[in-house]
Amino acid sequence: MIRRTPIAAMLACLFVTGCALGPDYQRPAIDLPEVHSGSSARATGETSSLAKQNWRDVFTDPALKALIDEALTAGPDALLAAARLREAEALAGVSRAPLLPQASLSLNTSPTVRQPGERFTASYLGGAGISWEIDLWGRYRRASEAAQAELLASDEARHGMQASLIASVARYYFQLATLHETLTVTERSAKNQAEVLRLIKRLSAAGISSAAEERQQESALATTEASLPPLRRQIAETENALAILLGRAPGALRLESPPQLALPGFIPPGLPSSLLEQRPDIRQAEARLMAANARVGEARALFFPSLSLTAIFGGVSTSLADVVHGRAPAVASVGPNLLQPLFAGGQIYFNKQAAEARLEQAVISYRKTILNALGEVANGLVAYETGNDLMDIQARRVAASREAMRLADLRFRAGTTNFLEVLDAQRQLLAAETQEAQALLEKRLALVNVYLALGGGW
Repeated sequence: MIRRTPIAAMLACLFVTGCALGPDYQRPAIDLPEVHSGSSARATGETSSLAKQNWRDVFTDPALKALIDEALTAGPDALLAAARLREAEALAGVSRAPLLPQASLSLNTSPTVRQPGERFTASYLGGAGISWEIDLWGRYRRASEAAQAELLASDEARHGMQASLIASVARYYFQLATLHETLTVTERSAKNQAEVLRLIKRLSAAGISSAAEERQQESALATTEASLPPLRRQIAETENALAILLGRAPGALRLESPPQLALPGFIPPGLPSSLLEQRPDIRQAEARLMAANARVGEARALFFPSLSLTAIFGGVSTSLADVVHGRAPAVASVGPNLLQPLFAGGQIYFNKQAAEARLEQAVISYRKTILNALGEVANGLVAYETGNDLMDIQARRVAASREAMRLADLRFRAGTTNFLEVLDAQRQLLAAETQEAQALLEKRLALVNVYLALGGGW
């Protein structure tokens, strides 16, 4: 049995497989909480997460699902992300090329002189060459490792874009629904105010009501009607923004029907640690950390000698035609080349320092991304759960305002109260109905934000 010494083992490592310098990647230790801040008592023990559901099961409205599908397939953001991913795939292929032998054809010329005083002549060397730099210190393997990690980061960026695109389409869709609902409420209020104005005019003609009351109602009606054009403008602007997101021309989208969306009573957030696997931005940050880690090994390998094997086979002659047609005397050269850097003005040293600094930045960025994710989840859960209370309050307010309006109208018609009570009831009802629609929008947007914060959508 042959006993191998440590030196023999090292040489085997160098000349057979090569040794990759630099630290192998290990995920940094992150101190994560046991549960998400802001989660309800009911959701605290949940290990499943809303983000594990497909977006089609969360956003169930058929029109919304059709818009999201269109954005994911034809939207400019989706097409741009796909093109960037193809670029990253190509660059990963480029990074693997130095690991393989390189072959080339060459034709070189050089001036020569045979005797003093004679004119210069030229000699030609043509042939094929093969070179292969043995990756002793893992420089190219680390470079390939970094490129693969950057490819992974590009893929996660595409996933993040998809999640963000789903959320953006849903937000615009719900905003449009709220704008249409607000427009309907405002138009209904203006119609009711116009009917009251006609009543006051009849009462004024009969001498029962005053001209002041007629002017007050005209002013109230004009105020309500003045809010209609801005609402229609906002609807058009939101439709145009959504159309551009889908890859359509502005003005090519018109949505009228309100969405149908069953809002869950509570949201299971899952465990905080699941964010590391579900959020594309965290996965992207970790991939960039892996790339930065590999770049450190690549930079360290530049301090050590490089060994390459080269072989040249061809012919040499003073006649270019002989070289081209293969009639020149044959020449061959085979051998190793060893290159040890001695002085480069500090370039190699500072390159390593820069790589290590970028690795430190990547670690900080990775941890910051996780903290931001935890904060987004906590804020989203609080917004969603408090939204239930807000919707209940607004519903009670609308019911009370409608009853107050009905009673004020009856008392005014009976002559037992002045018209100011009617005006105040009109304003209160319009404000209550408008804010009820806004409360529903906030609840829907909170669902979108939590789903996105948990990493769902892709």
